[in-house]
Amino acid sequence: MSTQGWVVIVAVLIVIAVFIYLRSQRTQVSQAQDRRMSMQEQGRAQSPAEEISQREEHRLAGMSAKDQAWETASLERNRERVESAQQTKETV
Repeated sequence: MSTQGWVVIVAVLIVIAVFIYLRSQRTQVSQAQDRRMSMQEQGRAQSPAEEISQREEHRLAGMSAKDQAWETASLERNRERVESAQQTKETV
């Protein structure tokens, strides 16, 4: 087979490989979008309050016990500071 024949065969194979690659990429993207959409529909909240509650549940589920304890202590310290500031403001 001549050199020109080999060049044509290689060119055709490259075009086929690019076509297959692009098609697989398109399929992966559409599958990811479908998964995302189905997950959003499953977790769809009925009201903004439910949405916030669901978001908070997901956030807390991803935290370790140590992180949750730290957050609870931090919130308590902040609550105490706010109360202290309000009491100071009322006495002034």
